[in-house]
Amino acid sequence: MYKRQLKLNGLTEKYLLKEVSREWLPPAISDRPKQPYRAPIHGAFFGAAEPEYVGEVLSASAIEEAGYFNPKAVDQLVAKLRSGRPLGETDDMALAGIISTQLLHRQFVTDPRTASPLGEGDDVKVVTGERPS
Repeated sequence: MYKRQLKLNGLTEKYLLKEVSREWLPPAISDRPKQPYRAPIHGAFFGAAEPEYVGEVLSASAIEEAGYFNPKAVDQLVAKLRSGRPLGETDDMALAGIISTQLLHRQFVTDPRTASPLGEGDDVKVVTGERPS
């Protein structure tokens, strides 16, 4: 058997690893399809180590001002998170999307100067492609 066949047998990924593990793992594990690992996103944004910006970007006024999301729906999601009720993958992914979008809006729309690699007080220079004479 060639090395390539050991790594990928047809469309069976990790073929060799699965074959070797059959001795120690039940078929329910060794034969199951690949599953993504989803980190608990809300744990990074809520709780004891909650970053200050989270409350700011998820506030009703910030959500309404940006205009991308329904402020009432975001409030309900935040209330669910703060209540300690179990959170599903969909809610976790929604939270990540909302926070990311709000941060991008704040950086590039509300205050685009913060997106500039230039320091504070530096003027933005427009490059026209023409060389000075």
